[in-house]
Amino acid sequence: MNIMNQTSKRLDGNYRLSAVFILVASLLLAACGSGNSEGEKAGEIAIPVQGQIIAFTTFIESYGSIGSVASENRVNLVFETGGKVEEIMVEVGDHVRKDQALARIKSDVYETAYAQARSMFEKAQRDLASSQRLFEDNIISSDQFEMAKIGLDNARAGYSQARNMRDNTVLRAPFDGHIVIKNLNVGDVTGPSAAMSPPFVLADMNELKVVIPIPEARVGMVEAGQLAEFRFKSFPGKIFKGQVRRVGLAPKDMSNNYDVEVFISDPEHELRLGMVADVQIILERYEDVPVVPLRMIQDDGNVTYLYAIQGKRAKRIDVEVAGLNGTRVMVQGDLSPGDTLISRGQNDVSEGALLDVVEVLGN
Repeated sequence: MNIMNQTSKRLDGNYRLSAVFILVASLLLAACGSGNSEGEKAGEIAIPVQGQIIAFTTFIESYGSIGSVASENRVNLVFETGGKVEEIMVEVGDHVRKDQALARIKSDVYETAYAQARSMFEKAQRDLASSQRLFEDNIISSDQFEMAKIGLDNARAGYSQARNMRDNTVLRAPFDGHIVIKNLNVGDVTGPSAAMSPPFVLADMNELKVVIPIPEARVGMVEAGQLAEFRFKSFPGKIFKGQVRRVGLAPKDMSNNYDVEVFISDPEHELRLGMVADVQIILERYEDVPVVPLRMIQDDGNVTYLYAIQGKRAKRIDVEVAGLNGTRVMVQGDLSPGDTLISRGQNDVSEGALLDVVEVLGN
């Protein structure tokens, strides 16, 4: 009995060892078979990444800056004649026509001066006509005749000055536009000295522009006629269109910046003077080119590159950054429509690394 029990135990042990050996061998064979089918190495860990199909699309190279809205034609209006304000005909926001009356000062003193000057001018005209007849009849000398001419000239000048002062008691618009500022009330005493706080500011709201500074390194890329886009916080999501009208020929304030005037199209008259605009000048437009997010670009100090997904492996593709617009980059390299690039996790991979592609986004 003891011998048979011992023999049975040995057989059981041998069977167990054989089963373990067979299991280990099967696992090794399966691992080797799997590695060969996918090109994986034993113990290799797949790096989780996100892929994105490359976009071949329109790319706009632009220059961005910030400026405030101004009018091409804006003027401070001041009375050329001093006096007390008697009447105001307009308010802020009113649209006025050229030569329209805006305000009037008390004019009785100027009316009296005008009437006197006109009377003196008319008398000087009669005196000259009389002197000419007397001179032709040799009754007066040539000097006396010349004095009559001088008297007429002086009277004419006085008459013209008095007429201008009378006419300037009414302040008129020099061109069509909108009243944008009013610093005047009935009863105020005003005149030429009010230039620091003009009674009215008139602006042509049909000719709006933004003046932006562009450094010397970029100003050579900007020229009249280039299109521009404007964005305002007051109008989220809306893009106003415009065009470069003038490029400065001399730097501003001894700096290396040149003023560039970009005009805005505002057919609905939504904009106000002084509004801050984010301006993008369209320098160049490219069609059907590879465009990727800036975060996908890698740089080893010598070369810029991307990682593409080929099968389950990472492939490095050297590229050249051909244009930058915010977070979008136009690249040049061995790329084709439909290529899938690594958009997340690219910092953790290297050439030929095994990948675990968890998601692929479309373009």
